[in-house]
Amino acid sequence: MAGVNILKYLGWLGHDRQCDRGRQAAPICPQRLLPQPAQTRDGGMRPRSVDAILDDNRDILGRIKLAYGGDANAFAKEMLPLIRKYIAYVNVLPATQDSFFARPGGLARLGLETAFFALQATDSQIFAGRATISTRRQLEPRWRFGTFAAGLCAYLYRALDTVVVSDAHGTVWQPYLTSLGEWIHKHEVGRLFVKWGEARQECRSLSLFALPMILPTDTLAYLTQDGSTIVAHMFAAISGEVRYQDHNVIDHLVNRASTLVIHRDLRDADAPACRARARAYLARFLLNAMRELVQSHQGWVPNADRSRMWLGRDGLFLVWPNGISDVLSLLQDEGLYGLPASPVDAMEILSDAGIILPMSSDESVWSIRPPSAPEPLEALKLVTPGCVLAVLHPSPVALDKDIAVYCTHDEVRATENDTKPHKAKAASSQVQGECVAPETPPDVSDRQLSLPTIPPIPAVAGSAGIEPRTDGRQGKAKKVKHTEPIQSAIGNYSLRAPIRLNPGVAKILQAIVQTLNDTTLPPACYPMASGLFVPLDVFAARQADGKMALRALADANMLVTGPAGTEPVEYHNLHGKQLVGMVIARQFIKGLDGAGETSINSNAG
Repeated sequence: MAGVNILKYLGWLGHDRQCDRGRQAAPICPQRLLPQPAQTRDGGMRPRSVDAILDDNRDILGRIKLAYGGDANAFAKEMLPLIRKYIAYVNVLPATQDSFFARPGGLARLGLETAFFALQATDSQIFAGRATISTRRQLEPRWRFGTFAAGLCAYLYRALDTVVVSDAHGTVWQPYLTSLGEWIHKHEVGRLFVKWGEARQECRSLSLFALPMILPTDTLAYLTQDGSTIVAHMFAAISGEVRYQDHNVIDHLVNRASTLVIHRDLRDADAPACRARARAYLARFLLNAMRELVQSHQGWVPNADRSRMWLGRDGLFLVWPNGISDVLSLLQDEGLYGLPASPVDAMEILSDAGIILPMSSDESVWSIRPPSAPEPLEALKLVTPGCVLAVLHPSPVALDKDIAVYCTHDEVRATENDTKPHKAKAASSQVQGECVAPETPPDVSDRQLSLPTIPPIPAVAGSAGIEPRTDGRQGKAKKVKHTEPIQSAIGNYSLRAPIRLNPGVAKILQAIVQTLNDTTLPPACYPMASGLFVPLDVFAARQADGKMALRALADANMLVTGPAGTEPVEYHNLHGKQLVGMVIARQFIKGLDGAGETSINSNAG
């Protein structure tokens, strides 16, 4: 019996020594190490198994388990499958080339640390505050799990957008089709070679394409119980498509956690490359703060009296330095870490990210003179109005003049070069008797697509029965309708614009439809049996491009179309002149669906 006890003691002692050796061999927290190059330039990186990467990060995994609050079985059943799938997808990829978490395995570590701090912060949050106590008790575990998943995948887009991974034979990993771990196993890859793309604006929504390979179906089913908004808020936080009105708590917690984690990594890794590009990640937070202020702050209403934002024909300007001070104050209230210490630092971050345009090679601040300003103001020029104002519906209208006091020589030369081809084209078109559409003003839309060619208006002869020239593609002439102008029925006409219609076009079209309600002036559009006829030249009178309006209305399926293959354009003789325009379907015009509607008497020519 004594011999058995001695053997048990020796076995226990040996096991204890093995545990001690394991504890002594535990790696130092990777975030405390100096960042190493993502790969040896000639040797690449060695891929690792999921278990090996989990073992390297067992310190943060232990903290996640404690923050989650469940026992070992619950953690292994609920949390560990998600973590394993995430690590299998990113494997040993670094998060950046030479900034934060730039070492092999950095992207996995970044996701785990962000998820931990976001999960830990949920202890002080109240989710679904308007629900009853019993409902909140049921929803809170799912909200906490959704916050953890959003933090884990917050920087997943970097594996899809910023790197190209290949093996020694040049075979490239396709991140939209399979995880990196599966690709390594399938092709038996021994070394990974990472090629970094050029610096460009990040596209966080790409993460959504990889989520089906990371989020287990059981997890989604668990989060979507009872039709809650947890999944919607989680996806919005991961993709960066968060609306100001939503009050997305998950996004707020993930942002705080990510800035804390990145700030600590950059602070502890004191390398020259990190100091040079340490703050580039803050650009999106500065830009998002501008978008929130322009929606919620009265002093940020574009072109209002004493506004921080001014939109002219020459672009969008932010008053300096008060506008940047408002942005920093908002971010400080949100509790983000590593923020710029001054407006000058914030301006440098925005300039490096290409969000603002400098006035010259050695001067970033512009001088503008708004209509209500007694003297010129200093301002920063945004690269495009849409980067901030795209969140406003309807889109604000630009002033009908330039507000910059002066421009650089390079911009003046570029403007002259851009103007000459248009002038030459207009002169050539006038010689040929064609109609040239006016240039689109900058305030109508910031997102212009290639537009279909509108057939030119034919010359009107002495008789009203002349038909336009033959369309070569169709092999037949387009018919001109002889329309007798009549007084439209008295009523309340308005536009029923679908959500998918371009906001700038919708605003202009609403003003055109409203002319039917004013009996003191001739209308700009004409009711018909099939809908509302809108001449293209009424858009030009409102400083808009008829071609763009035609394309936007066609994309929204609002036009009455003819036979297949023909363009939705009609010709009418009104008030003694020939007009070309489009017919908007009656269901989109309030007032045309009543019993007392008035239609135009038109006969085909």
